[in-house]
Amino acid sequence: MTDNDRERERKFKDLLARILKSPLYKEKLSKYNLNGIGLDHIQTLPLTTKEDLRKAGAFGHLAVEMKEIAQYHESTGTTGEPSSSWFTQEDLKTGGRQLKECGVRLTAEDFVLIRYPYAMSLPAFLMQQAAWLSGAGIVPASGRTVITPYPRVLQLMERLRVTVAAGLPREFELLAETARLIGSTPSNNFPALRAICVAGELMSDKRREHIEKLWGVPVFNMYGSTETANIATMCEYGAMHIAEQDFFVEVLHEDGSGPVAQGERGFAAISTLSHQGSPLLRYFNEDIISVEPSLCACGRTGGKLVHYGRSKERIRYGDIVLDGADIQEAVYSLSPVPDSWKTLELENGLHFLLDSHDSGKWSEEVVRSHLSGKLHVPVTVEIVADSRLLDRVELVKNVPSTKPVYVHKFI
Repeated sequence: MTDNDRERERKFKDLLARILKSPLYKEKLSKYNLNGIGLDHIQTLPLTTKEDLRKAGAFGHLAVEMKEIAQYHESTGTTGEPSSSWFTQEDLKTGGRQLKECGVRLTAEDFVLIRYPYAMSLPAFLMQQAAWLSGAGIVPASGRTVITPYPRVLQLMERLRVTVAAGLPREFELLAETARLIGSTPSNNFPALRAICVAGELMSDKRREHIEKLWGVPVFNMYGSTETANIATMCEYGAMHIAEQDFFVEVLHEDGSGPVAQGERGFAAISTLSHQGSPLLRYFNEDIISVEPSLCACGRTGGKLVHYGRSKERIRYGDIVLDGADIQEAVYSLSPVPDSWKTLELENGLHFLLDSHDSGKWSEEVVRSHLSGKLHVPVTVEIVADSRLLDRVELVKNVPSTKPVYVHKFI
């Protein structure tokens, strides 16, 4: 057993002791003998489901006293009820360290624009911690707010000579389209920009390549959740490495009955070895992943993770199983790549709605044939020319919210 293995075993035993302070696990583990349980016997312990967390409520898996809590976060609830998480100051620093290990290699010379939403969601705060731990400064240009519309963000990036930008992948697609609409070219107009960090959405290889082409800089992906913080970060060689000092990741069959073969797709179960505020044991988060050992050129030897999407997005047609990543790979291999798109599951196949400012280069039949060939299911295509998928008029509006004026002077 290596020193790293011994440290993980120690952290796991600490987790089992600490987690019993939460109401959820005090009840859930009451019939289990935890003495002598190590990571090699973790499958004898129960899974924690999203439904468990919802039934437990916001305070159900809180494992420290409230006076120790620094921040509370909730997921957006886009695919169900929002999930809660609690963070101590130590948890926030740990999360910052996890992101700092990303291949972007932040330094004190960097100036980082953070485009993640600052309201309730977690990534903005962890990226902020990572920047501060590196000595870098930040520009808090929160997404999903009227304070920083897209043209203003582009102005900030150029005027402040931002070196690294971080946000949802979709934000950098929309920022690039905004730049085009106002006569700018992202790959030319931001010479100080050296990298983009993304998290919070599914990011297939083809999507990453598309954003890299739009901006002319490398894109680094990160994988995690509100409940767990950041589980894996992408290195400079494109591999997503698990932060194994902080997480034990299992890849299970759909019913949770046991592990799939190494490298195969399965359902994630995450145990948070380091988290203090709201630790989780075998959290079955409904994400589809694969994990395999890696001897990476970056020097890391731990597990390499690939994320394929959420189980609720999985589509089945007979023996054909399509995950979100499969659909993304097909869409983002189109030429030109759509500015916006959506797919609808039908009884006899998939219907794609596609929007591109360059749609004149598409042949509907060629696009249909390409997508059907990639996905091996019948496909219909609708090329959208209105604002149903993307309202470009709204995109270029640069009218930030202003403070109200309560006293009007007589002039």
